[in-house]
Amino acid sequence: MSNAVITAWSAVSPYGTGSAPLADGLRTRTAAPRSEAPEEWTARPDATARLVPGFDVREALGRAGTRGMDRLTGLTAVTVRELLAARGAEQDDSLGTGVVLGTAAGSVQGFMEFTRASLEGARPIDVPPSKAPNMAMNRAASASAIRHALKGPNSTVAAGRLSGLVALDHARRLLADGRATRVLAGSAEEYSASRAHLTHAAHGDDVVLGEGCVMVLLEPADRADGRPLAELLAVHHRVAPTGDFTAALTAAVETALTAAGVRADEVWAALPGNAPGAAGEQEVRLHEALFGVEVRERVATTALLGETAAATGAFQLAALLSEPGEPGRIALVTTTDPDGYVGCAVLRLLTDGTPPAAGNAPTAGGAPAAGDVPTTGNVSAAPTTAEEIDAR
Repeated sequence: MSNAVITAWSAVSPYGTGSAPLADGLRTRTAAPRSEAPEEWTARPDATARLVPGFDVREALGRAGTRGMDRLTGLTAVTVRELLAARGAEQDDSLGTGVVLGTAAGSVQGFMEFTRASLEGARPIDVPPSKAPNMAMNRAASASAIRHALKGPNSTVAAGRLSGLVALDHARRLLADGRATRVLAGSAEEYSASRAHLTHAAHGDDVVLGEGCVMVLLEPADRADGRPLAELLAVHHRVAPTGDFTAALTAAVETALTAAGVRADEVWAALPGNAPGAAGEQEVRLHEALFGVEVRERVATTALLGETAAATGAFQLAALLSEPGEPGRIALVTTTDPDGYVGCAVLRLLTDGTPPAAGNAPTAGGAPAAGDVPTTGNVSAAPTTAEEIDAR
C-alpha cells in the first residue's frame, strides 16, 4: 500500500481559531500573546500563559451537548469542526472516517473536579452527572466523533509530549490495515489550574504554558480525495529508560531516515520539540550535530506557542505545513518527553507553502492577516529560543 498523505489540517491555537492564524503567526515568527490566566485556573495569581483567545466551550460549540464539557474536549471538537468545514466534509460519514487523538492523560482538570466533588459531597456518589464523562481519557476523541457523525475507528493515545507523533503513526496503521478510508489525527492540550500546578511542581516558574489542538486529515496516497500537502514517509518512537535521550533519539532518527529512504544531508528542515529540562537540551545538541544552522532554523520553533505538552508534535506538523518552499522538500521533526519517550517523523512536503484558504480568519488577539505575511526576507531579529520567546 502507498504511503499516507496529509490532505488538510486545521487548528485552535493561542493565535486564534483555524489554520490561517497559526500559519501566519509561525511564518512571521511572532510569539503568541501572553495573557493573565484566570485566578481559578492557575497556580499563582500573577501567572501568564499563551491561551486560545476568548475561547469558551459553550460559546464555541453552542449549548447543546456541552453542559459540563471540559476545555480539552471543546478545543478538540472545534478543531475537528474547522477541519471538516475546510474540506466541505461536514456530512454523514459514509467514508469510514476515523479519529486518533493524542493526549497526555485526557483532561487532568476534569479528573480533579470529579474527584474533589466526590470527596466533598455528603456521599462519594454525590457528584455532578455532567462531570462524569470528563473522567474518561477518550472523552475528547469520542465526543468529537459523535458530534460530527464520524463512524470510523476512534482511538486515544497517551504518550506525553510524543502524543502527536504516536497518533500520526497509529492513524497510518489504521489506513494500512484497511480499517478506515481516512483518519483525522492530531493531539490537544488544555490550560487549567491542575496542569499549572503540576507543571509548576515539576519545572518551577520557568515554563510558560500554552494550549491548543491541531488535527490533520490523513488519507492513502493512491486514494486521496484532496490535494496532498505532505507525504508521511516514516514515524519511529522508542523509550530512553535510563534518561539517555541522546542515544535513544539518535537511534530513532536513524531508523526513521532509513525507513524513509533518505539521508540526513537531504533534510531541508529539522524541527526539535523544545522539551523543558535535559530532554530538550540533549535533543537540541543532537540536531546541532546532525544538521546545519540553515536546516535547523528554516521552520519556526513551536516554543512561540508556549509549552504545549501533548499538542507539541501536532503543532510541529503545522509549522512544517506553514513554511513556504519548493514541493518535494524533506522535513524531519523530533520530540522528547522528560519521562523518557523519544520519537521522529519524516515527511515529504508536497506544496509550496501557500497560506490556508480564506475563511480561517484570525480571531481577536490573533496574528496578522495573511496579506501582511512576508514570504521572504530577513527574520533574524525574531526570537529563536524558548528563553527569548518567554521574555516577550
